[in-house]
Amino acid sequence: MEIEKIKIIVLGANGQLGQEFRYLASENKDIDFVFFGRDEVDICSEDDLQRIILENNPKFVINCAAYTAVDKAETEVDQCFAINRDACTTITNVLNGKDIKLIHFSSDYVYNSYTGFPIKEDDNKNPQSVYATSKLEGENIIRASGVPTLIIRTSWVVSSFGHNFVKTMKKLGAEREQLNVVNDQYGAPTYARHLAKSVIDIIMKVTENPSLDLHFNDTYNYANEGLITWYDLASQVMKLAELPCKVSPIPTSAYPTPASRPLWSVMSKQKIKHNFDILIPHWYTAVKECMDENN
Repeated sequence: MEIEKIKIIVLGANGQLGQEFRYLASENKDIDFVFFGRDEVDICSEDDLQRIILENNPKFVINCAAYTAVDKAETEVDQCFAINRDACTTITNVLNGKDIKLIHFSSDYVYNSYTGFPIKEDDNKNPQSVYATSKLEGENIIRASGVPTLIIRTSWVVSSFGHNFVKTMKKLGAEREQLNVVNDQYGAPTYARHLAKSVIDIIMKVTENPSLDLHFNDTYNYANEGLITWYDLASQVMKLAELPCKVSPIPTSAYPTPASRPLWSVMSKQKIKHNFDILIPHWYTAVKECMDENN
């Protein structure tokens, strides 16, 4: 007798994280993924979402759609809030009352506070930009909706797909002799493939063990292990790519941007590791694997 596959809809399928789920789809024979990019589904349209839910009858919806142009968000305020906040209302309105679980991604930017220790999920929230505020308000809408949702806050997302810091540094390192990169913002990258693998692992565990539902309906931090600065990350990119470009450290004050960046994005991952028994690779492993994919 053939085992019924787990049907999963992925929204925002053409972004960094969405493409990683697409890449991993062939490795997961127990899951039937259905992918929708923004050209196919408007996540702010209840009609669009109702249609794909009725057509596919999923057990999970993974929302990878997000407005992530942090600096542009300071002027494209309406667009940022439409995708990061208002779409959360639309999605939860459609899912409410249905036997469907939601997975949603948020950001380290919602914290923006310095404790000297890894930030825990219930630590103070202090969003300092349009982007950060939109992500936190989106989270709050989802939590208030009653839809069972796994919310994951990530930091410094990198991937072999799309635009991100690692790919930018590699490109600039091949073009220039010297680069200045900030060295007073601390955190760790999140390799989108590692995150996608962890989410799939959690989905399988929750499906096989319904007692984990209580853990599923909660908020978690996820990033690769370790602590570095953007300067450290850029230096590592040059080393792995064997580029002669010299990376020089500078303070954040020497590189002003329209949107404020958190200086401390070191997040505790103990909660997600403990509740779902998952292993999170170190940032060095993450960057090396990501770089290998780009070669």
